[in-house]
Amino acid sequence: MAGKGDCCCGAEEHGAGRGSGGIITPGLGRGVKQLNLTTKTSRRLHSLFRITEPQSWSRVSSADILAVPGVGKKALNELRLYLAHRGLNLRGDNPPAYWIESLTDRGGDAPQFGVCPFTVVRDTNEGNPFEFDQITNSDGLLIRVPIVVRPLYLSGLADYTIDGFETEIQIERKADDLYSSMSERRDIFEGEIERLNDMCDFAAVICEIPRSTVILDNNRHGARAKSIINTVSSWRVRFPGVHFCFCEGRYDAEQECWRLLSGWWWRRQRQRTENVIKEITNDLFAEV
Repeated sequence: MAGKGDCCCGAEEHGAGRGSGGIITPGLGRGVKQLNLTTKTSRRLHSLFRITEPQSWSRVSSADILAVPGVGKKALNELRLYLAHRGLNLRGDNPPAYWIESLTDRGGDAPQFGVCPFTVVRDTNEGNPFEFDQITNSDGLLIRVPIVVRPLYLSGLADYTIDGFETEIQIERKADDLYSSMSERRDIFEGEIERLNDMCDFAAVICEIPRSTVILDNNRHGARAKSIINTVSSWRVRFPGVHFCFCEGRYDAEQECWRLLSGWWWRRQRQRTENVIKEITNDLFAEV
């Protein structure tokens, strides 16, 4: 883990901090800390990502930072807050206002929250939508999940996605409308599934209704249970890019939707990190 005072700022502030071993980050209010700018971690990050000024961090992602041995979430969040107070953010991260609100220390009486590095996009036509207000991190802290609402349906997209990755990951939510989607709207729904399969890197249909309930609830809305199950099995083979998830009720469905969005986002960031490291390594060898 990075040291308690680790921070990673721009090169011009490296020079400013050498005399005293650190500087005071402005604008942090009661959460002001003296940030050590002369640690091995800071020097390694500056060298690895070729940071010459604070703006240079905008081409580095949070996954890039965490991929560096010895750097943990504490150092990452200190960097996020440092950049946020300068109107900057890491590549693919949420905007500065989110990090100032979520990470600024307001004293011992303020509740602590986990953070979400991306913004969820929800369709304007989504009825009884997921609010993602019961999501917790590995430390048990409630995560503040930023959500924006947009007319995704106008572009033929599903109910939930991630800002900036709208055509790469899509999640469709189904509750009682699963039955009508599998009967009178079957052709339309099949077209939507085919489009998601062809368009996305990852797509899923989250069903709030357990599979066992579908099997027992025969002939609802004219859709026979056997027909629904057989259709889902058939589509799983025909459209392997679309994953059907039957959940144990609404709470479980919301949690699963979050896990899929978060899991995909981190996988994509790791893929980008691998590419960045390859580029840097190739450049270093080219200079030798």
